[in-house]
Amino acid sequence: MAGLMDWLHRFWVNFSFSNEVSSQYIRLFDDARHLTYEHPSLHAFLDGGTSKYFAAWGAQSFTSGKRYWEMLVDSSWDWAVGICKDSWIRKDDGILDESNRDKFLLCVKRDDHYQLWTTTPTTPLYIERPLGRVGVFLDCDSGNISFVDVAKHSLLWRYDDGVCTFPVRPFICTGHR
Repeated sequence: MAGLMDWLHRFWVNFSFSNEVSSQYIRLFDDARHLTYEHPSLHAFLDGGTSKYFAAWGAQSFTSGKRYWEMLVDSSWDWAVGICKDSWIRKDDGILDESNRDKFLLCVKRDDHYQLWTTTPTTPLYIERPLGRVGVFLDCDSGNISFVDVAKHSLLWRYDDGVCTFPVRPFICTGHR
């Protein structure tokens, strides 16, 4: 899309990750890897495996205005970017649980291919995995969030207006099996 990146950069925000967790385990990527469709809904089946991960969320929370940032995801097999509430890491349920209100775009590697997913609703995306950076555009005023393939200047996914509840923080999680 011509002009997309210039428009998004008008809303650029710098922030630091003051909250992080590493060298622990989380079900996020294994949940996504083992999703299968069963009538009438989507269910996750776990084999008990876990992935090592690094997760971080921003020091600053957002409640109004428009914000844009980018995350480098090129070197990770598994990754998730998006927005989260402060309490996401303390939840006992999985991040892909439908009761979760955090919004992520995630990529998981299975065998020799990658699959992109969204959370809430958990939806597989049948598009190519972005290489390099993923842009995150948060519009607090309309309550939506969009993900952009920076290299291709194209929209990957957009959550509808009103799906976000505030305050939220930038979030990234990378994992390796």
